[in-house]
Amino acid sequence: LAFGAIGLFAAVVTGSAERVQGLVALALALLFMSSMVMPRNLIKADWFKSIATYNPMSYLVEAPRSLLVSGWDGRALALGCGIAAAIMIVCLGTSVARLRRTTLAR
Repeated sequence: LAFGAIGLFAAVVTGSAERVQGLVALALALLFMSSMVMPRNLIKADWFKSIATYNPMSYLVEAPRSLLVSGWDGRALALGCGIAAAIMIVCLGTSVARLRRTTLAR
């Protein structure tokens, strides 16, 4: 739902299918700069560890990883679900407000 809300937000803001499809490159860049490939506690480079710490994609990746590696890790699951919910609420809220403003202006 969060990724769909990001796509909806991009579609409402840009009005262009090509620009929405261009978000794939941004999503891949965010994924590669997250803790997708290696858990944060195993990352040796300080600069990469700090980028992965502030990247919200890291928490979205670590939530399902925790289920496979350590079982029910409440902190990882809460962070992942909380960040996904926050992204969804912000993107859907702004998309609906902008779409309402755009359609009422016509």
